[in-house]
Amino acid sequence: IAILVPETAVIEAVADPRYMFTAVNEFIKSQGKPALFNVQLVGLTKEVKLADGIFSIHTDATLKTAKKPDLIIIPAISGNLEHAIKLNKDFLSWIVIHYKNGAEVASLCIGAFILTSTGLLNGKNCSTHWLFANEFRSMFPKVDLVDNKIVTEQNGLYTSRGANSYWNLFLHLVEKYTTRELA
Repeated sequence: IAILVPETAVIEAVADPRYMFTAVNEFIKSQGKPALFNVQLVGLTKEVKLADGIFSIHTDATLKTAKKPDLIIIPAISGNLEHAIKLNKDFLSWIVIHYKNGAEVASLCIGAFILTSTGLLNGKNCSTHWLFANEFRSMFPKVDLVDNKIVTEQNGLYTSRGANSYWNLFLHLVEKYTTRELA
């Protein structure tokens, strides 16, 4: 699992998926089985400063050194969204390449702006935080933003609505991947 650490990421949206998948690993290991998930934080650089430099995340890998992912998680971003997309443009082709090579991709909250910037969601459903719905529709008219779903799933592309809605997506992904691997 590659959890991206974009510039302007919301730190909780990086920490929470890491916690979820490593906690599942600990539970599985307590049952005498090997860990199921290889979780890596992937950034454009080895250190990403967030929240005006108050927090730093030391990534496990950069785009060039990351292991081939089965699942890519795009956390929520903050601030001016067009600027955030520009700061993180190098992630876009990396996401597309890995998706075309079989990886699934999940965006959390307004991380949907990065996922949608790849073009992968054109003609598909998407959910994101309600506060940014009008901006999303304006920026991405080729995507059907749905207001009545907490999680969307189409062809290995997942999105979740705002704030803590991503926990629903995590549970869905954990169930899907553990059922597949532990069967």
